[in-house]
Amino acid sequence: MEPPGLNKEQWLEKLTLIDQSLQRQGSSAQLTLVGSAAGILAGQPSRSSIDLDVWKPGSRYQYQTLKKAVEEAGLLFDPKTAEPDKPYLQMVEPGLTQLGKFASTECLEQFHVLRLERPPITNLVAAKLVRAEGKDLEDIAYLVSTYLPARQAIEQAIQSMPREAREKAVENLVYLDAMSGNQ
Repeated sequence: MEPPGLNKEQWLEKLTLIDQSLQRQGSSAQLTLVGSAAGILAGQPSRSSIDLDVWKPGSRYQYQTLKKAVEEAGLLFDPKTAEPDKPYLQMVEPGLTQLGKFASTECLEQFHVLRLERPPITNLVAAKLVRAEGKDLEDIAYLVSTYLPARQAIEQAIQSMPREAREKAVENLVYLDAMSGNQ
């Protein structure tokens, strides 16, 4: 069984502590969040997560100061164990996770020296279609109903992914059709 995750308010408390630690260290960070973070920080009802996924290629930070700030906030920083037993920030690189190409990010939260951003919703939906497990489908339903991304834009994001991820996401577009009533 997965350890309990944090909800929006709990994550914001932890992120505030990270921001305060970065300030004390005279540093700043811009983190691009992927995965469940977009829904959680947008107020997705009853959604929590044990982790916040940080898209490493799109983020700017000093490794040691961010690690120290995350740990001072009581979180694990980029754990390598299979199933961490407490909340953590996970540094994600392209591989199993694919977002497709995108030109810009959107601000989720701006603290004093910590800025949280996310890729376009179309890319997040496309990324969740690659795996399409239960929580991914719940996240897709929330993101699509809240932000109303155009299906064509989601398909464009999918087409910009590497072949294997693209094929899985295209195959799973059936879930998007079912959610929108197009079958």
